Formats: sequence, C-alpha cells, structure tokens
Amino acid sequence: MLFKNAIVYRLTKPFEIPSDEFQDLMQSRCFIPCSGFKPTSFGWVSPIGDAEDAPLMHEVAGCLLLCARREEKVVPTSALNDAVAAKIRKLEAAEDRSIRANEKKDIKDNTLAELLPQALAKSKQVLGYISRKDQLLVVGTSTASEAELFINCIRDSIGTFSVVPPQVQQKPQDIFTHWLLKRELPENFALGDQCDLLDLEETSTISCRRQDLATHEIRTHLEAGKVCTRLGIRWHDLKLSVDKEIVLRQIKLENLNDDDIHDEDPIAKLDAAFVNMTLEFSRFLPELFSALGGEIKPGL
Repeated sequence: MLFKNAIVYRLTKPFEIPSDEFQDLMQSRCFIPCSGFKPTSFGWVSPIGDAEDAPLMHEVAGCLLLCARREEKVVPTSALNDAVAAKIRKLEAAEDRSIRANEKKDIKDNTLAELLPQALAKSKQVLGYISRKDQLLVVGTSTASEAELFINCIRDSIGTFSVVPPQVQQKPQDIFTHWLLKRELPENFALGDQCDLLDLEETSTISCRRQDLATHEIRTHLEAGKVCTRLGIRWHDLKLSVDKEIVLRQIKLENLNDDDIHDEDPIAKLDAAFVNMTLEFSRFLPELFSALGGEIKPGL
C-alpha cells in the first residue's frame, strides 16, 4: 500500500475547485527550506518527482494526490545544554556572582538562536489525497499534528477547507471490546493479531502484538473491565489496526506488494499503486463506518 498509516477526514462540502486552478493556488505554499533562524518549514512539493516543472498535484481517477515536505532544524539537547553551561560558567567567573534564573533562560534562548543556523535539517514527506467522489481527505500519517499541518497547508492555499473526523454512531472502543468478547464481527471482517487494552480506572494499558486474540487471558482482562482502544482487523485481503480515533495503522494489502508492480516508468508505477489504494479505501471505509454504527454526516 502507498500509505502505511492514514488519518481520514470527511469533507463538509464538495470539493469543486477545478484541478488546474487548485494547482495554481498551491504555488503560494510551495516548500521553502529552513534558513537562518527559521527552525521549521512545511509546504508543497511535487508527488511525482523533483523536476522544476513537476506539478504540485497529481490527479488519477478523480483523486488528487498531494505531497508536502516537512523540514525541521534540531539542535541536540546535550549540545545546547553544554553550550549554555559553558557560557554561564564564563559569566559567573567574570562577574563573580551567581546567574539568576531569568538570566539563564535568556542565555539559553540566545544560545539556541546562535546554534540554529548551524544545525542539520531533518526532512520527511507527507502524502495525502482528496477524493472528490467519496468526499474524503486521507492523510498518510498516524500523527494528528502532522495531519493538521497538511490540512492547514490546503487552507492556506485555497482560503478555506472544512473537514471533520468521521463521526460514527457508536464509540469505536465499545465496538472493539464487543468484537473481542463475543467474537462476532460484521461480514467481511475478522480479528487480526494485535490490540491495546485500557483500564479506565487506573489508566494502565496492555499492548498485545502478534498474538491470538481469542485467548482466555485477553477475555479475562475484558471481563475485569478493560476496554479495547486499538484493534487489529482483517477485511478481505486488507490487514491493519484501527484505534478509537479511527486512525489506521500498519496498513497492508496482503495479496499485493507495490514492489510487485513492474513498470519502468516511475509515474506509471505510482499511478498503479495509488489507484490500488484509493479503490481499496473507497470500498473499505464505508464498511468500517457501517460496522461502527454508521456515519453521522456533517451538519446532521
């Protein structure tokens, strides 16, 4: 699968901006590398290559593939602390006095500003797509803050972009707990091999990985009052875990590996992987929402 993890959002109204116009609007939020005292940067890059004329948006079968780059300059904590300590020692020796707490904070801030331009930048790409037909935004991350950066980048590009997490009729953790206890899942669904169990009173968590979820041990935890906040499931050939926020992780299509797509053209290979994923999600997500009691559409 093109995405290993995904956070799904429901568009509150149809995305009707023509593709050419959308691509032009994205130019205002092109990625600009970190420089000087700017510690972070987030902006659009082409999802299909690094060429100067590569488009910032790639459309396949009505789905708009977007790619953002996140860059961050990081000064190691140990290096910063050592530099601050050296400055404090030097100042205390020169002035023969102890440095006050507010002065230490100023020294730390000034030292960080001095070290930032020299820091190495860490970079990663975040893919996402808008499905006009399904009225969904799917961001290829499991981190809510990263998904919010992606959404804000779209908003900054086009002026307004309203999305909400999918709202379902029942609490996912209640459904997951019921599935584990009763072993009764909707048609096409089966238990996977992992789960997270939460003790609501003590807030302690048990994580089970690569384990038979039908064991007496897991049932005992559930009967003692623990709830399932993350569950591994199978849907046809799709294997993944879903948490109580409906974040999808460790997504794998077992009968297909993107590396098995043999095409010398990298764009054609990307297209094939993208189509496989979007088609799978377009079938799976409605069934997942239905299994969680049905989706409450925005505004209802």
